[in-house]
Amino acid sequence: MRFSIAALALPVAAQAANYSGSLRPQVQFSPPYGFMNDPNGLFYDAKRDLYHLYYQWNPYELVAGNQHWGHATSQDLYHWTNHPAAISPSNPDEYIFSGSAVIDGNNTSGFFPGQDDGVVAIYTVDTAEAQTQNIAYSTDGGYTFTKYAHNPIININSTEFRDPQVTWQPETKQWLMTLAYAADKVIGFYTSPNLRDWTHASNFTRQNLPGDQFECPNLVKFAVDTEGSKHVLFISVNPGAPLGGSGTYYLVGDFNGTHFNPDTSDPTLYEFSKDNYASQWYTDLSAQSSPISIGWASNWDYAEEVPTGELEGWRSAMSVPRHHTLTKVKGAWTVTRTPFHDLSSVKSSPLRNRNHPDGVTASFANVSSKAIHFEIDIEGIDAANPVGDINFNFTSPAGDHLDGGVVLDTGLFWLDRAGTHLYTVANSTDFTPLSNTSISVSQGRFAFSGVIDRSVLEVFLENGTQSATVTYFPTAPLDRLAVGTSGLGHGTRVGLAAWGLDSGWYDASRSE
Repeated sequence: MRFSIAALALPVAAQAANYSGSLRPQVQFSPPYGFMNDPNGLFYDAKRDLYHLYYQWNPYELVAGNQHWGHATSQDLYHWTNHPAAISPSNPDEYIFSGSAVIDGNNTSGFFPGQDDGVVAIYTVDTAEAQTQNIAYSTDGGYTFTKYAHNPIININSTEFRDPQVTWQPETKQWLMTLAYAADKVIGFYTSPNLRDWTHASNFTRQNLPGDQFECPNLVKFAVDTEGSKHVLFISVNPGAPLGGSGTYYLVGDFNGTHFNPDTSDPTLYEFSKDNYASQWYTDLSAQSSPISIGWASNWDYAEEVPTGELEGWRSAMSVPRHHTLTKVKGAWTVTRTPFHDLSSVKSSPLRNRNHPDGVTASFANVSSKAIHFEIDIEGIDAANPVGDINFNFTSPAGDHLDGGVVLDTGLFWLDRAGTHLYTVANSTDFTPLSNTSISVSQGRFAFSGVIDRSVLEVFLENGTQSATVTYFPTAPLDRLAVGTSGLGHGTRVGLAAWGLDSGWYDASRSE
């Protein structure tokens, strides 16, 4: 994607970052100011027990352009500290595009004599002439980087060649790079012994894969009980995603060190909503850890237009951090996702439910963050003849509402953001209100949970086998959850539990 270059003026919000705005998420990460898109360079520093998040950042404007690597760190993936930009363009004619970061613990690169915690960032430099792959190294744990004197490390003279993901392959004792030949809709694999010299290993594509361009691929290894391990290739596409604009799907298969072979040519949609893109996966986790990811909670169809820019000086948030497993659902490999550590480091007291004739309500008007975690459990469903509806609504005193529901008769789960009035389909026809998916009640039970956080809703269905991320923009904070029912079969019961969430920002300007 090509961006316009603006004059390098002062940042859009030269004052300290302000996280108190009514649309500013308190649990999902958002930038201190300016425009943010894809997460980059996610790595875990075990020596310091610290998670690093880099991200595509324009500190000068509220739209994409002037791409830098923004930077933040956290010990729990919820409480963040902002840092100065980690990697910046060397001149006004280039952008620092997406990529990854790894700890070179064995000093394969030669950049870190006498050091076992040097960090190498691998990223795309975009210019009008070409997109090339470059590296930079950090001797201080990932805060400041020195660009490699002999960049680029890969140049194929293409303007559509980007977004390298790099991981260490212990089986082959090599580094593996996964990246996109964007316009060709091809994923390339390269190998290297030292992060500096790379050899092309193979390409992967299939004719039936959707999207106009491939971006931000990630090849992730999952441990599975039945087969030892499987690899999952995540491909982000923009434009032309199955739900419109940008989106992500995945294929499950095997990787032999050079080639990826999927079990099936049919991709699986990562989410049934429009607002999760370009997820990246943490490197350097312990062998016992399940994979962890963070995604960009937006869509290129409207990311540069949403009202957080003009009103609060920032645009775009990330998803909550997510744990993942790979399991079989109805015979098909499925990537599950649930909030990291069940939000335990920000979860506070449970909210009190109040019964009313048609259901139950929970107010979170007194939760200062206006963010909650909720769980809804439907039990006693007649699997042979499921009937009835369960609706849930988040409302504000100003009349905004964000709605969802379960139709047991048809096995439909739906979300509708049309009732949040600050930004609607009238502002952008691509800001479609509805998201829906099919569910199963064959075991007589259906459960789902979610996080709602000022302007981002994430829901997780059926033990995380499905999920949705939905951005919304109310004129006043949503602060009441109501659950109602109609036409349920005899013996069907609906339960609601909800907890307030603490802000992930210790103060309004947590930064260096």
